[in-house]
Amino acid sequence: LARVAVSARTGALSSLRRPAALQLTRFGSSSNEPLAKGDLEHVTGLQRAELEAELRGETLFDRNGLVGPFGTRENPTMVPSANNVRAVACTGGTGHDEHEVLWFNLFEGHKTICPECGQFFQLKRV
Repeated sequence: LARVAVSARTGALSSLRRPAALQLTRFGSSSNEPLAKGDLEHVTGLQRAELEAELRGETLFDRNGLVGPFGTRENPTMVPSANNVRAVACTGGTGHDEHEVLWFNLFEGHKTICPECGQFFQLKRV
């Protein structure tokens, strides 16, 4: 199985090393006390939207990676994107098949091959 992950902020793919759980603390606090609803008045933008979703028990940005069969020329790994270009990182497979992270761009309408492991990727507009 091939292992890649989607970055929440950049939309890039990287290896499937799960980030630590999101633990926001009050500014200037030395404790690990989680951010409270009242503290939302100091948070803006995407961070605020993500925190509001978290308080509702929802996930705004999916930080899980794409896991599936190894992409071949006939059946490439399809990478979802809202744009016509997207940065991707390939780690090969698992165990013996794993290699160092290699970054490259996917462009709409073109299959791209990882030069290290030979896996094929293709952008899929969503």
